[in-house]
Amino acid sequence: MCKVVMMICKRCGSDDVKKNGTIASPTSLYQKYVCNVCGKSACERLDRPKMNPVLQPEIPEAQPSQRTWAAYNDAQMQEKLLFLDILQDLCSRLPEREIGNVGRPKASTREMAFCMVAKLYEGLSSRRVSSDLAIAMQRGHISKVPHFNTILKYFNEPGMAPLLTDLIRLSAMPLKDFETTFAVDASGLSSAFYSRWLDERIMPCKVHEWIKIHVMCGVKSNIVTAIEVTDGHSADAPHFPKLVNDTAQHFRMREICADKGYLSRANIEAAFDVGAVPYIPFKSNSICNSKGNLAWTKMYHYFKLHQDKFMERYHLRSNVESTFSALKRKFSRKLLMKGEVGQVNEALAMLLCHNICVLVKEAFQNGISAEFGESAHLFPRLHIKSSLRGQTY
Repeated sequence: MCKVVMMICKRCGSDDVKKNGTIASPTSLYQKYVCNVCGKSACERLDRPKMNPVLQPEIPEAQPSQRTWAAYNDAQMQEKLLFLDILQDLCSRLPEREIGNVGRPKASTREMAFCMVAKLYEGLSSRRVSSDLAIAMQRGHISKVPHFNTILKYFNEPGMAPLLTDLIRLSAMPLKDFETTFAVDASGLSSAFYSRWLDERIMPCKVHEWIKIHVMCGVKSNIVTAIEVTDGHSADAPHFPKLVNDTAQHFRMREICADKGYLSRANIEAAFDVGAVPYIPFKSNSICNSKGNLAWTKMYHYFKLHQDKFMERYHLRSNVESTFSALKRKFSRKLLMKGEVGQVNEALAMLLCHNICVLVKEAFQNGISAEFGESAHLFPRLHIKSSLRGQTY
């Protein structure tokens, strides 16, 4: 039987007391009462065991993996061969197209995805990469070397973008038990072609066209767990909830670090919904007014009262800058495709190259095996029907 506690006014002794909202502090939540007879107010502390761990998370220090030079040397020397093996395993999860009775047979989706990513990894033109694809054919990765125009055709295929996105997310799955702290940011990739920026009558000026990639990455290995590709003028903050939700589907998220550009009540609440602590610094003009969002109030007080601890965890965000730096230094800062669809697919293929290189490094450094068989079924677009298994096109 539940015990009902009757509130009695300490001033006048009346039991005509009603609730009058709540008050949140950095560590507790208080129920406010008011007496209808004399108007005296009182507060009662509420027990909320689920709130304190969020504000004072007992999380081990998430530091980037310590580099062992012997393991690093082995990873670099064997990266290319292992890269092709991992890429073939990933592409084998793609569904093949149905064979039609009319018209010229279509190229294999799996093999074309392999050739697209291999081209980005080699950093060569579609013509010059043909010799490298011939080596891949000798090793059994593909059945034949496609014409260079066929590779370019598939870069401009809209249906490749969702498949490449799922391959990126699948490639991060071997590290699902390794990463618990994540960082989010966006960066631009410029094209190699110019477009008119201002009207020619006012000021003749040209700038490069560019697109923006929004990524969520683990701070230990720099593996990319979620990605969104948008036009170059898209804001960063609106993409935060989707990146968080996509990552939370397969990872246990305990911390999320982002800069002030992602500060909003919706984003802080999105992090709390998946059980993560959002380390997003508050701006100088931010106020405590929650507007119905208790997560905002909690993080505001934690930021003000424990700023040293807050900023110590926030600075793990620099690892996402390291991810962008490694991506652009190892591959390219410019996109060579002319069309918008081609540029999106080129950016996605570049991110997949980065993730596979991370897997090779972690295999030597931390003994993580790049196995995808137990995770491929989690992505519906990558599910291969039993009737299509083992078929060659």
